[in-house]
Amino acid sequence: MGFLRKLSIRSQLLMLAAFTVIVILLIIFYSYSVMSGMITRNHEQYVKQTVSEIRKNVTSNRDVIQRLMQDIAYNEDVQSFLSDSGGNADFEMIQRLSRLLSNEKELKEGILDIVLSGNQGSWLDLSGANYYVDPLKADLPAKANAYYVGMRTFGTLFSSQPQMIFATSIYYVKQGDMFNRNIGTLFFILNPKALAGEQDYQQRQTNTEIYLLDREGGIITSNTELDPGSKLPEFAKIDQSGSNEMIEWNKETYVMDKEQVPDIDGTILSMAPKNELLRELVDIRREELVMLGIGLIVLAIPFTFIINNILRPLRKMVFFMTSVKRGELPKFKKRLSLRGYLEINIMAAEFNSMLDEIERLTQSLLETNAALYGTEIEKRKSELAFLRSQINPHFLYNTLESITGMAVVKGQAEIKTMTRSLSTIFRYSIKGADRVPLREEIRIVESYVSIQRIRFEDRFEVRYEVSEEAASFPVPRMILQPLVENAVYHGFEPTIRPGALTIGADVDEAGTLIVRVEDDGVGMPPDRLEAIRARLAEPLADLLDTGEKKSIGLVNVGNRIRMMYGDASGLRIESVPGEGTRVVLTISERRDKEHA
Repeated sequence: MGFLRKLSIRSQLLMLAAFTVIVILLIIFYSYSVMSGMITRNHEQYVKQTVSEIRKNVTSNRDVIQRLMQDIAYNEDVQSFLSDSGGNADFEMIQRLSRLLSNEKELKEGILDIVLSGNQGSWLDLSGANYYVDPLKADLPAKANAYYVGMRTFGTLFSSQPQMIFATSIYYVKQGDMFNRNIGTLFFILNPKALAGEQDYQQRQTNTEIYLLDREGGIITSNTELDPGSKLPEFAKIDQSGSNEMIEWNKETYVMDKEQVPDIDGTILSMAPKNELLRELVDIRREELVMLGIGLIVLAIPFTFIINNILRPLRKMVFFMTSVKRGELPKFKKRLSLRGYLEINIMAAEFNSMLDEIERLTQSLLETNAALYGTEIEKRKSELAFLRSQINPHFLYNTLESITGMAVVKGQAEIKTMTRSLSTIFRYSIKGADRVPLREEIRIVESYVSIQRIRFEDRFEVRYEVSEEAASFPVPRMILQPLVENAVYHGFEPTIRPGALTIGADVDEAGTLIVRVEDDGVGMPPDRLEAIRARLAEPLADLLDTGEKKSIGLVNVGNRIRMMYGDASGLRIESVPGEGTRVVLTISERRDKEHA
């Protein structure tokens, strides 16, 4: 076992765990193999024994029926009765025939009726079954001898259950003109149990279902609740015998065995539910769980020693290292002390040495950072002084107002409109609350549009479709102007034809604000549209780092909306080349309190 010392502790523990699992799996597989084999053999033996018993009973009872039918068919009175074409049978002959049929019926339990049906129209029965069997004569094979006809119901004569019918063709045996001529048919009506016998072949342990079937797959008798005469599915009509076939029936898997019964041209079918076949393994599983529990208890002893001798010092060391990693200053003053194997002591000494080095480097780093912070403070002071030297915004407002006054004096209405609109936009963009009602954004857009309409010489018109509820909806400041600017520069600037710009806003039933900025400008090709949609999904900082300047306004608006209201809000862009572009902005949350 010397090679184990070359492996890590983790590897040794994994090997031990793997070995334990392998041993347990071997035990389970062996137990399952032995028990499943035993159960399968017991089931096969039981089925073979039961099927053999049923087949012997069918053969024996069919031979008895054949002998009885031969005794009746070749009786002198029966020959005379069926060969008489004039219907001159006297009363005494009818009595003798009735006694004959009654005596033969008593010789075999389960015979319900015996019918003599002549080809000349004469007939005789004991219980009135001739009416039901006479039409069957046309379907009998030539020279039928104890031939199994099938299952039929007989109204109210016997019971509502179908009964079995056997038939024998009767030939004239006396020398003469009628010798060997077919003169009639003998029918036996039997209870199905008279053929299979009264033996007990119940389902027992495996719930095995056993059926005696006729040539059409109809049930003659079975150990189930299915009525005699009912049909099984197509799998019951397979001609050849077979064993251990797997079939699906009634949403369950069965193991099916089949045995041919030539005496009635039928089949003995046995089906055992696959799950029931292995039902006995439940007890085996319970015993294996007990064995597994005992095994784990035994294995816990060596694991306890391993934990005490190896893992506990390691856990203590890991806990100490984690405390140091979290930056708990008192831990930097302490040192690790462990008792264990030589390797553990070496690791503790090396770790303590590392802490000493970290403490020295930390002190040096603090001194360096103090010097850097001083430099940074001076830099900030310089920047502040620079900012204070910049032009005062009020100076810009006053200058724009002066230009406006001069434009009025000089009669320059367009210059007056542009400077006043620009003053309004400038003042709005840097003063006021972070969120404003949408109507304030609309007002700034109107100022912006007035400038652009002068610039484009009224080449486009603007329509506002804003509901009253949407106008009072609070939105971030300067969120709408970039969308209008994008529509003007990318929708109308590349073309000289007149256009229309529509700005609409509504609040849906869920309380979501939906703002639409639509233009009928040049639109954009699909690849350009997909590129813009991809940039909308990226953070604005990533685009700035790469130097990408196109659609920065849209990206900025989209990022602001997602950051403030979550991923359920944002921008959606649709465009068709030559038809225009539509930008939809959604905000799914009101923030009236923050606005207030």
